[in-house]
Amino acid sequence: MGDSATAIINPSLKEIFLTGWEHCRVILFSAPCGFGKTTTAAALLAGHIVCALDAVSAEFLPDSITPDCDAVLVDDLQYLLEPQRREALCNLIRMRADLHFLLLGRGAVPGWLMPFQFAGILLTIEAQALFFDRVTAERMLESRGITVSPGDMSAIQQDFKGYPLAMAILCRKLRNGGAYSEDTLNTAKRELFLYFDEAVYRRFDAPLQQLLVCLAPFDCFNLELAKMVSGDPHVGELLGIIQRDTTMLLFNGVDAFHFWPVFREFLMWIIDQKFTDAEQHSLYSRAALYYELHDEPDKALECYSRAGDQSMVSALLVKNAEHHPGVGRYHELQSYYFALPDEEILKSPALICGMSMLTSLCFDYEASERWYDVLQNYAAQLKKTDSEYKNVQGKLAYLDIALPQRGSRGLIEVIGSVFRVMTDKQLKVPAFSVTSTLPSTMNGGKDFCEWSKKDDLLYATIKKPLETVLGRDGVGLADCAVCESKFEKGEDVSKRLLTLMSRLGEIQARGTPDIEFAVIGLLARVQVSQGKAQTARESIESLRAKFLDIGQTRFLPNIDAMLCRIYLRLGDTDAARAWLRERAPKNDVRLWAMWRYQYLTRAMVQIYEDNYGDALLLLARLTPYCEHCGRVMDGIHIKILSALCMERMGDAEWRATLCAALDSCFSYQFIWPAAQYGAAILPLLGKCGWNADAAYLDELITAARAQAVEYPRFLKPQVQAMEPLSAAETQVLKLLCQNLSNQEIGEILGIKLPTVKTHVSRILQKLGVKRRSEARAAAEKLRLL
Repeated sequence: MGDSATAIINPSLKEIFLTGWEHCRVILFSAPCGFGKTTTAAALLAGHIVCALDAVSAEFLPDSITPDCDAVLVDDLQYLLEPQRREALCNLIRMRADLHFLLLGRGAVPGWLMPFQFAGILLTIEAQALFFDRVTAERMLESRGITVSPGDMSAIQQDFKGYPLAMAILCRKLRNGGAYSEDTLNTAKRELFLYFDEAVYRRFDAPLQQLLVCLAPFDCFNLELAKMVSGDPHVGELLGIIQRDTTMLLFNGVDAFHFWPVFREFLMWIIDQKFTDAEQHSLYSRAALYYELHDEPDKALECYSRAGDQSMVSALLVKNAEHHPGVGRYHELQSYYFALPDEEILKSPALICGMSMLTSLCFDYEASERWYDVLQNYAAQLKKTDSEYKNVQGKLAYLDIALPQRGSRGLIEVIGSVFRVMTDKQLKVPAFSVTSTLPSTMNGGKDFCEWSKKDDLLYATIKKPLETVLGRDGVGLADCAVCESKFEKGEDVSKRLLTLMSRLGEIQARGTPDIEFAVIGLLARVQVSQGKAQTARESIESLRAKFLDIGQTRFLPNIDAMLCRIYLRLGDTDAARAWLRERAPKNDVRLWAMWRYQYLTRAMVQIYEDNYGDALLLLARLTPYCEHCGRVMDGIHIKILSALCMERMGDAEWRATLCAALDSCFSYQFIWPAAQYGAAILPLLGKCGWNADAAYLDELITAARAQAVEYPRFLKPQVQAMEPLSAAETQVLKLLCQNLSNQEIGEILGIKLPTVKTHVSRILQKLGVKRRSEARAAAEKLRLL
């Protein structure tokens, strides 16, 4: 039953087993080969009288059980295939209620055992429980006389993830005193792969082997993709056999599969060993076609690139470039665009136009204008009778209106000119991104604050041209924009909102989801202003569910950001932190203009968490974009949020920053952009020194006070209820939350082990928790990390 004397077992696994032994009569270890199931079982059953039965040949008759045993062990359960012997084992389990049965198998829980699971007498212990955690992995190395540095131990855990067989191979490699290195990792992996080849891969027949390698390149796949890349109509049956025989293939849901990562790496190794270049290219081409048909251009491009099919890469990028940024996948595909040779781009007006827009969205306005000039030169070579003429002129008109750096000044004249040309059918203009998938028309694809000064006049004069130029995106746009303009000025928009909502059905039928989101987003903001944040949450969540149902997932990031802002007002801090942790865009090297609403939301959560330094860094990076592209509304929010950070950090420049924001608000007679910060901005309004207009300031303070009454804790500094940590305790806490041992913490900080233990004890006491594992969650809740 294996070398149980030297078995290394996770304490948590032993606890799971003992609990299962107490409450269940059947325990199934379900894990791929190499997890040490047999050795682990022998160690766990030490002290018991065990009857071992062979799954390959045992008949499982009552007289098969040896006298006086209290446990029955059945290994290699995946080879128990005959219905009669399966039923015999089930009958034995039912008859011998005085015995425990320990079953070891490589596959998932078989259907014929599920009645025991439903009855609550079968416990399944899966592969995850058999992985070694860091402490257990260290114990294994120490038991073999191997000592490694804390840094090497971290690398080992990162590389091998505590996989028992890999750790056993590594122990042999390090036994002679060699240091852990890249060569050690590679030779250990090669030995592991040779084991997989012999113990798993070669045990499948040829069709199964072929299917495994055909599916290896894909992170996740379903039956349809499996059929397309393999060409085998019996894929479903084959996948069922694989699942029965090994949990190397994992099931994500009703129709989604993925390989266990290390096994997938092995299969990719097999592909390199046994597939010719032509066979690999054919495999990736079939996969690319599948992804292209299912509107997953990023995955399609990856596969076409692996297939070496540059013509299809270019064709897909041209196709995407025909869409505006609200629909096109520019961010996901940008690496492919930037990898295109210039000579390839110059062949296609769509690619030239797309590069001008893409570089602008990446804040590279010089490159954007350079590509615009290239398109102009391309157009200059065309005659009006050329088939490309209208298309290229339309792309130039589109860029004149849509490029972020062009702002909104002079846009009325541009739209009027485009309108006149379109009515004469001299121009074919691509669709526009009116909102950039944001919940706003005033601050969506363009900043229309300047228009707000003459909103009634513009509504009367430009509504028709706007709807003509924008097509479906123009349905409801003017009504939404004028209502939003009045709302930002602090006016009562109840009647206008009713009129706008009465047009929602028309917008849904004849317009676009972009305008629908803008309308519902405006409704939610009005509801928030009225103290109905919970109702606003329900409005946005309802729209989210609808968009998710109809596949309009491009709106979800900004919908989730809007929900996060509502969470902050409702005091749902766990939800806000979850958004920051799981969905918020990072402060990456290259920012993305389309994500500015999410970046501002990220800064709000950071301010809530008293993380003023990081919030200021992010806001500072957005400032040049606002200045270059005339983003007045975004600029107001950036200045207000920056002023909040600076004031709390003791920087006297907060006054000048806030006054600049108020100057902008006053010039457009905006109230809501500042008043919405309520309790956070209220004490600053009276002491910032802004005195341009007393009546306006009084109105703003009144509106901010109303919001403070509704949401008194919104973006306010949090009161620390616990005893503060010392500087030394804070350092220890950070390392503790990285799962470092006391010894490792002591080595890093240069302090003795008893001192570390004292710090840890005091930290746990101050956090109000009993276990180290609970410290991170408590520290995050108190915003200590």
